[in-house]
Amino acid sequence: MFSPLEQFKINHLWKLQFFDEIIWVDTLGWSFFLILCSIMYFIFLPLKYSFVISKPILYIHEFIFKFLLSLFKSVNNSYAIRFFPLILLLFYFILFANLLGLLPYGFTVTSQLYVTFTLAISVFIGITIIGMVINKFNFVKFFIPSSVSNKPLRFFLVFIEILSYIIRPFSLGIRLFANMLAGHTLIYILANFAYSVGLNFFFLTLLVPFLIIFLIMILEFCIAFIQTYVFIVLTIIYIKDMFNMNH
Repeated sequence: MFSPLEQFKINHLWKLQFFDEIIWVDTLGWSFFLILCSIMYFIFLPLKYSFVISKPILYIHEFIFKFLLSLFKSVNNSYAIRFFPLILLLFYFILFANLLGLLPYGFTVTSQLYVTFTLAISVFIGITIIGMVINKFNFVKFFIPSSVSNKPLRFFLVFIEILSYIIRPFSLGIRLFANMLAGHTLIYILANFAYSVGLNFFFLTLLVPFLIIFLIMILEFCIAFIQTYVFIVLTIIYIKDMFNMNH
């Protein structure tokens, strides 16, 4: 690979032709790891079938379950609890996608903008529909500041609120994409540096660059959890807004 960004390139394996247009479809890279993320989620899923999976994995799953449930309780609405499985699914999918990208020869699904943006826009549209169904015409009140009496200022703030609401899926998707892309690119650059040092200098000089790579790997491991946590927390906040139209 001649460029650090080449590791994120999708392998074009299938060629589909629609009339005069040719579309290349990947069947090995991101699609394989998407399926693998789904399989890993179902491995963690069976809480009541403890004989299927080992007890340490079961304890980890219970800890994550209780942790996410405690976060979701901030919504403080009995009707909203039915959307908790969505939060659980999103958490595991994004976490596994982040961690699988750290494996040797692994493909980082969340480093693809169309994957993260698809997740973000799907969550955004779903939450918006839920808010419209629950609040009906009161949904408009979410964009109207009740504490502002000046009409010109209120009109301006309504425009700002609508704009900030539309930007939500972009901030969700781009934040996850940018962090995973930047971290893996940094690992690639440092790995190439360590390799070039090992070819030209004494073996002991490898300790410093490899130590740096090891620390960066630990940092990326933490970022994988942090970015998953940030995505889930923001999603919970957006759901909470749909059950609390007071602004």
